[in-house]
Formats: sequence, structure tokens, C-alpha cells
Amino acid sequence: MTTIINEWQLDCRLNKALNQHHRSDFSLWLAFLSPAIDEMAEFQTPKFEPPKQKADLYARLSLIRARDFGWQAHDLVKLTSQSAALSSGGLRQLKLQQYLAAGPLVLVDDKSKLAPELMQNLDAHSKRRREGGKMERPEADPTALYEILQELQRTNAA
Repeated sequence: MTTIINEWQLDCRLNKALNQHHRSDFSLWLAFLSPAIDEMAEFQTPKFEPPKQKADLYARLSLIRARDFGWQAHDLVKLTSQSAALSSGGLRQLKLQQYLAAGPLVLVDDKSKLAPELMQNLDAHSKRRREGGKMERPEADPTALYEILQELQRTNAA
């Protein structure tokens, strides 16, 4: 017999036992289920097949992909040609050269980098998430609630 983990494996037995008021059957099927929350049916996503690869429209329509914003190996040639265009033809020639072959905008293209002004305006939770820190939850102490209730009772009695 295979182990029963969540409600999907019981089919409709749990529901039938509940609707027909068979408490013993309902208790039996409920006892078979795993107590782990991450194994419950609500947290199990169905498995699906990835969609088929779509045709590359850039190759199909003979389009050039947009370049990255960072420095690339062949950018030195573009920048020297733009410099020559500025010295020979002026600003108009430089603009035309830039439109034909765009140069890099930044030295290193870091998609996760934010401006310092923006980083200063982030709240503490956003900064923690950007740094990859996990929130550590302290272990629950059941006796702490009793102590708090006793202290509240003393203050109300006084």
C-alpha cells in the first residue's frame, strides 16, 4: 500500500464520509494524511509540461537584437569611428554615426544595481530582500504567553 500524503490521493472518500456522517471513516481517512503543512494539497502545485519552444522571431524576420548597455569587446572600433566623425564632420556627423552604431552607455551592465539615491529611500524589508537575507523567526515559547497573561491579570487586579 502506498502512503497517503494529501487529499488528492483519497479521491472523494473523505468528502463522502463527511457528508454521510460516518465519523469513524472520516477520522480514519484524516489520520492517514500527513501532518506536514508543506505536503498538504493546497501547497502542491500540479505538474505541467513546459510549452513547446516558439520560433525565434528575430531570426525569422532577420532583425537585429538590441544591444546590452554595457561595454563589449567591439565597442572600441565604434567609439574611434565616432571620434573621427566628430572631428571631421562635426556634431551632425557624430549624431548620425551614433544612430547607425550605438555605443555603450555604461562600463558594466549590472541589472541589480540601483542608484544610491534610490537605495537610501528603500525600507528595511526591501534592503534585506536585495541582500538576500532570510528572516529568522524565533522559536515559539508556549510558556511566554502564560507569563504574559499572569502579568496582565496582576495589573488588572491592582
